[in-house]
Amino acid sequence: MSHKIRSNSLLFMLILSLICSSAQAQDQPRKTKNVLLIIADDLSANALGCYGNTVCQSPNIDALAKRSLLFENAYCQFPVCGPSRAAMMSGMYCQSNGVMGNGSSSKFTATMGQRPTMSQFFKDRGYYSARVSKIYHMRVPGDITAGVDGPDHLASWTERFNCQGPEWMSRGKHEHLTNEKLNRDPEKHYNLGFGGAFYSVKTASPTGKFQPDKLAADKAIEILNRQKDNAFFLAVGFVRPHVPLVAPESYFDAYPPGQMKLPKQLDKDLQDIPQAGIGKNSKKIGLTSKDKKQKVLQAYYASVTYMDHQVGRVLNELRRLRLDKETIVIFKSDHGYHLGEHEFWQKMSLHEESARIPLMISVPDMSRAVRTNSLTEAIDLYPTLAELLRSNPPPHCQGKSLVKLFTEPKHQLRSYAFSTTGKANLVRSPRYAYIRYRDKSEELYDMESDPSQFTNLANSPASESVVAEMRRQLDDHLAKVTSGSAKNKKKR
Repeated sequence: MSHKIRSNSLLFMLILSLICSSAQAQDQPRKTKNVLLIIADDLSANALGCYGNTVCQSPNIDALAKRSLLFENAYCQFPVCGPSRAAMMSGMYCQSNGVMGNGSSSKFTATMGQRPTMSQFFKDRGYYSARVSKIYHMRVPGDITAGVDGPDHLASWTERFNCQGPEWMSRGKHEHLTNEKLNRDPEKHYNLGFGGAFYSVKTASPTGKFQPDKLAADKAIEILNRQKDNAFFLAVGFVRPHVPLVAPESYFDAYPPGQMKLPKQLDKDLQDIPQAGIGKNSKKIGLTSKDKKQKVLQAYYASVTYMDHQVGRVLNELRRLRLDKETIVIFKSDHGYHLGEHEFWQKMSLHEESARIPLMISVPDMSRAVRTNSLTEAIDLYPTLAELLRSNPPPHCQGKSLVKLFTEPKHQLRSYAFSTTGKANLVRSPRYAYIRYRDKSEELYDMESDPSQFTNLANSPASESVVAEMRRQLDDHLAKVTSGSAKNKKKR
């Protein structure tokens, strides 16, 4: 009898031990953390509540910012989709990875050769790696209406998913606010004029049922459920607020056009901006009335809020699955966007609104509502993730790890940040923004006293020493990245 009691006691203790061990294992996060990269398209930092906008509603992104390290001075490497995304994914400046425009995006695979991209780096270490919708360049709306990959990088992914949507052909109330000539052939996808036009659609579906961003969130949620027990690198691309500006009508209703506040303008503002620096502007695209400009803001804000809702759906599922405790979450845009500042619209400018990007990183056990003014570049993400996941980045990476800023947010990681359009280059220091164009014309702004960049100081005698130093920094940088490009060609 006593023998049976001892046996039962031992069995009970063994079961209890197994239960306790299992419970402890469930409470502890996995040593290997996941990565969820969310990237919006053509999103201005100035359109988000967490960056100071009091009109546009972005509650889900703002909530993420409250548990993230938010970067106030983050810059893209090229203010257009293809090269900015190639730079981020390669960890290399555009001059080094060979993608210097949307048209050269198809060269990326060849120029990278055997060097791993950011997602490929983790895929090679056993991570499941997936692309949902636009991560590398896709022509919007053409590649979206066609439902095709665009110039993707196959080796980056375990799986990849496109989110085909009707875009400008969506059912609803349509309005063309600018002067582009549009081809409305429903059988064609490219060179129709919609990729640069301020064209809005208030969709008939209250949920945007067939829109690519809803489909992207749906697919991301499906993948999270399917891969919840595996280490993953999930990259989710939302195409809004890229034109055409498509969202359910209720999202437009939240922003009555007459209440949209346009940016401050100065008389003769463009007189001290070099001709080479005057791009897409109100006069050129036919935005000549206050009413039209306000309707553009309405449609843009509606698209931002609709995209924000899809971000919230993905983050809510991450939390429901209890993956938020073991997943690094990054939210960013590919580049910034002009919304009427200096009467400029859209991108391809090296002024602050176009080159600066929203960026926030949430890391379990490290993140809280902290902001840093440290200069940051998009290529810094690659070495940052490598360090967070206890790996060394490959030698081709040209960015700097941001990990130190999580514990020392006041630290200045960089003395300068750089961006380019191919025809011009930006050097950003903590105080100054300097732009030099191919014809040698220049701009210089004191970002402490003139954050809106209204007064070009490049030709001011008092700024001579600052301009000289900025020129030197730019020349040194270009020499390094051009030299790096030549070396990389030999290594491939």
